[in-house]
Amino acid sequence: MRFSSRSKVSILVSLTALVVMLGGIFAYALVSNKTTAHAAGAATSFSGSMTSAKVAGTINPTQLGSTASPGKTRIFPFHGRPTASASIAHTSALSRPTANGVKMFASGALLHNFDGVSATQSALVNGFDLEPPDEAVAVGGGYVFNFVNVAGAFYKPNGQLVAGPFSGNAFLNEPASAFLSDTRAYYDAPAHTWYALMLEIGFTGAGESHLDLAVNPTSNPLSTWTIYRIDTTDSINAGCPCLPDYPIFGIDQYNIYISTNEFSIAGPQFNGAQIYAIAKSQLMSGAPSPNVVHFSNLSLAGVISYHVQPAITLSNSPAEYFLGALDPNNTFDNRLGLWGMTNRNKIAQGVMPNLSAMVISSEAYAMPPNAQTPVGFNAGVGAATTGLVQTDFDAMQEVEYLNGHLYGSLNTAVNIPGDTVARSGIAWFDVAPSISGGVVGGSSAVADQGYITVQGEYLLYPHIQVSKQGTTAIVFSLGGPGTFLSAAYIVRQPGAKHFGNVQLAAAGAAPDNGFGAVGGAGRWGDYSAGQLDPSGHGIWFATQYIPNNGDQFENWGNRVFEVQG
Repeated sequence: MRFSSRSKVSILVSLTALVVMLGGIFAYALVSNKTTAHAAGAATSFSGSMTSAKVAGTINPTQLGSTASPGKTRIFPFHGRPTASASIAHTSALSRPTANGVKMFASGALLHNFDGVSATQSALVNGFDLEPPDEAVAVGGGYVFNFVNVAGAFYKPNGQLVAGPFSGNAFLNEPASAFLSDTRAYYDAPAHTWYALMLEIGFTGAGESHLDLAVNPTSNPLSTWTIYRIDTTDSINAGCPCLPDYPIFGIDQYNIYISTNEFSIAGPQFNGAQIYAIAKSQLMSGAPSPNVVHFSNLSLAGVISYHVQPAITLSNSPAEYFLGALDPNNTFDNRLGLWGMTNRNKIAQGVMPNLSAMVISSEAYAMPPNAQTPVGFNAGVGAATTGLVQTDFDAMQEVEYLNGHLYGSLNTAVNIPGDTVARSGIAWFDVAPSISGGVVGGSSAVADQGYITVQGEYLLYPHIQVSKQGTTAIVFSLGGPGTFLSAAYIVRQPGAKHFGNVQLAAAGAAPDNGFGAVGGAGRWGDYSAGQLDPSGHGIWFATQYIPNNGDQFENWGNRVFEVQG
């Protein structure tokens, strides 16, 4: 989640109240007992339980508009990984990594390149400004879907708007008062099915939460979607009722996978990562109560797990893999958590899959610093902004599995020769996972890895994507003391050992004027997004940048573009 929004009428009034209300973030009430774990050779295995989702209506995007509720204030605070006990040591003596910066060019050749949903458009359909966007992009059937927290729109690949912008609440059949966040979207080309995901938190009464999962089993996203709801209140768990912070979407040939981080609605309790698996066959057929497998309160190597990223699986695989960073003390680490789910093809028949995990060694990564960008001014509150924006922390971003390899990336602090201060760069990983005896195997290891940095600049929120032709591309936001926040990317050609120069998809045009930057570090996007074009010709990306001055409260925008694959 890690976002903040506020209405045009009142910004400061609700900040303290909602921060207290949220206190922590994540939930799910699908199991009646906590997950247990036991040693299984080099891996740890977990047990879960099964429940079901429920249909919550249908929608048609061409009939949607605004659910604006002017005057509302919503604050979505940052919820970082809780720090573990100081007794948990690193696997070796570590320090901030050092890497040489690559060059940055002004622009790069792209197949498509246009603006997606902006802060101004989001405010118009929802009645309040929002920060940061937390965006998703999905591509297929001749359409591009850009879904940004509580606003969405459909485009043609050339950028022509064909539906929207519309309210996320309307799209997910939620009332205007519902508190929504953290969008994900994906088009499953082999199955001709669209998916969209978001969390909901209810703060009235005893408190409740759920995940909204929208499904359209056709290649036309402008036709009818079915909305499913998965209860995540988890009222019997420690500190609950709880909520599902930062839901992450994964998929393979059998199921969709959702990973979340469970926090108490009322207090600081953090219960760890949760994983859900739902059979695609039931979702595509419109089953009224599809089975949901739930693995709760996950931990690994003595550390409560966080941001366990399920893979977007693009080729046949012996398991659905998950990848996560460790760094329990929010300082440095050189390990990754590798997870695998096997026996996963019969969830629709009520058969439980197997989940296991192990630790593998990697290059070092470290808690990134905030990014210093040009100072701005927020007219809504009549105050200067600091120019600082948050880079969050060194948690794994979205993961892809293709042809026996698992690809992931994260933000890391890095020393760049010639720079006088530490910067935020990108650490990327190519993992070769294996399964032995039904669990992740001892031969699993990092096959390739490296860093992306630019001297004098900060890189924020990477998303890595590898095409079936072997092109590797990473998208991210880029900014620095003299650089407005921009949309950028970098490419490694098939067979090459090194990435090329950093390219700009869209240069920033103004300082960040977000509300969160007044008096401290401003909020920026919690993640970028990407998907392979089903045609096989390109890689689509979306990331946040500053296109203009926006309205008086906010000026983020989103750049949607396609890189040659």
